[in-house]
Amino acid sequence: MKTTARRSTQRRIALKNSAGGRFRRGTMMIWSIWLFLTMLMVAAFAFNVIWLSCVRSEARRHAESAAIVGGHAFLSDDLLRLRQQPFENDGRAVRCRAAAVDYVRQAANPAVIPMITQDDVELTPPSVASQPVNSGISSNATVPEEIRVSYGKLQPGDQLRLFFSGLTGVRNARLGVTAAASIEHAPVGFQPGRNLTIPVLPFAIVDQSQVDGKDINGNGLWSEQIESGKGSDNLSWSPQQHAVDNGPDGLPEVTVTLTPNSAGAGPEGLVPLMFAAASEKDSTSQTVNWIEHGVPVEDLQSLGLSTLSFPSTMPVVGLTNQTCAEVATYLQAHIGQAFIVCLCNPAASATTSGTRSGSTALSTVKLNRPVAARVMAVGISAGSVRIRLQPCVLITSTAIMSASPPASLNRYIYSVRLCD
Repeated sequence: MKTTARRSTQRRIALKNSAGGRFRRGTMMIWSIWLFLTMLMVAAFAFNVIWLSCVRSEARRHAESAAIVGGHAFLSDDLLRLRQQPFENDGRAVRCRAAAVDYVRQAANPAVIPMITQDDVELTPPSVASQPVNSGISSNATVPEEIRVSYGKLQPGDQLRLFFSGLTGVRNARLGVTAAASIEHAPVGFQPGRNLTIPVLPFAIVDQSQVDGKDINGNGLWSEQIESGKGSDNLSWSPQQHAVDNGPDGLPEVTVTLTPNSAGAGPEGLVPLMFAAASEKDSTSQTVNWIEHGVPVEDLQSLGLSTLSFPSTMPVVGLTNQTCAEVATYLQAHIGQAFIVCLCNPAASATTSGTRSGSTALSTVKLNRPVAARVMAVGISAGSVRIRLQPCVLITSTAIMSASPPASLNRYIYSVRLCD
């Protein structure tokens, strides 16, 4: 009897242990399934976050580039025409938006990044309505302060379809990318960098010349012929063909003369500038290098300067016949090239630092303000180089813009920079 009871008890314990084991195994399996699904949801969520971050980063890069491209497309020489029709301003805005959209369409992958439309490109109008007297050519052309490119602007086209929406419960996410580029044109100077040079012509044009407090040259050659519109308009620049054509384009030209061994103080004479300290060698040969490659930071530092600022005082030098011929040869081969040009008061100081072979004694000249000009024609007559210039719009990253309003706006020189 005792043996039978013991066996019955052992059988019940074994059955109980077996049922408990199956229960525990079932519970573990359920928890394992839930844990696996949770891990899948976390992995899907992490994948979507990483993927969305990569897409947003690429979209922001394209939006920033599109804003820069749009700003460059807006700025063209026709801004300088004296008489502007309303449709010309509207045409520049359309051209700006079209350039930004075309860039995104060509650079971005439409399978990953949504395309933008012209409605996604916004031009912020300028806050300063009036132009100062020294702003350059006066016209009713308006330049926007900012070009902003947004993806979708909260429209359905801004939605991205996410992966594993059944696991995460989130089907779409907003791209939400915006980039803006500011257009500034109140330069107070130019600062070259380690790999950046100032694209400035090493000559100044006489403007606002004074003797004993009296103007001897009126407002100067540039102001008289360019900014008043009284100069002749016989040539036009074709950016598509990159060539000079005969015929008017609404922008007058001015002819200036570079004379060997002369400081160029005459009304039409170019004043050769020295952007480096004098050396024992013939430093007039640097003039051609500055025309070809721009003014580097090392040359300005030799004068104790870090920037080319306005107004400022710079040394003047007379060029040899050979240097003038080299200047003419280079400019003839690069018709259409645009430069920063300084307008100056040619009143020379009494300071001299010696003479060079074939050149006049150094003196100084006061630089009043910068403009931009395109070389349209070059000729040599009786040893003098005659250069025909036309005002143009020049964009340079070396420009230092005034940050304290109200600033004196400049219609020639611009800087397009990302602002957020």
